[in-house]
Amino acid sequence: MTAGHHRFFTADHVYRDLVVGLLAVFCLGPILDLFFQSTKVDTYLMVAFLIFAMFEITRRRSDLMIGLALGIPAVAGGIFDAATADTPALNLGPAVLSGAFMAYLIVTILRDVFNGKRSSGEQIFGAVAAYLLLGLLFTSIYGFIALVDPNAFTVNDAIANELRSSEAERGFSLLTYFSFVTMTTLGYGDITPVSAAARGFAWFQAALGQLYIAITIATLVGNHISKRRS
Repeated sequence: MTAGHHRFFTADHVYRDLVVGLLAVFCLGPILDLFFQSTKVDTYLMVAFLIFAMFEITRRRSDLMIGLALGIPAVAGGIFDAATADTPALNLGPAVLSGAFMAYLIVTILRDVFNGKRSSGEQIFGAVAAYLLLGLLFTSIYGFIALVDPNAFTVNDAIANELRSSEAERGFSLLTYFSFVTMTTLGYGDITPVSAAARGFAWFQAALGQLYIAITIATLVGNHISKRRS
């Protein structure tokens, strides 16, 4: 391979590959949902991403054991979730397992990014990947809350009518939408947290999202200046 050409799925571009995988999940979900009209589409896509993320993160020996210990149960839980009916008793376990694995991914990525040893491009991709994973982590948290308390969130009439007229509840899509709208502090108000747990995590995510951007930008700029000076 000649200089200037970069292959995907290499250890030097782990975070770029993760960002591509996450964007594929976000973009393919709504498209496939138009054809299949099923909540399981999002579940299958998340299982595929979890497998991909486990493969990428365990490239480094230091992350192999913990990555497999958290990744394999998360993948198994996702497959079980996809193969069973949507009931709280069955979905609580997969939600916890996937959330634990995503939390580990976020911590591992940010620890590596803040070390400043990666290229500037990979540091940026790592920061983006961690931000998107943070949104998905809160999706899992909100999903857990909604499973425990079905009345934890309310929706406006337009969304309620759409849910009633559709065969699929689209819980994952709605909560992912709510998660990222909350984290970016857009606050459209079409989905509202009403339980104490839902409100608590919503304001915490909103504050965390703003702090994340400020701290990450400062860290990346500091790493860049340090590299230039050295």
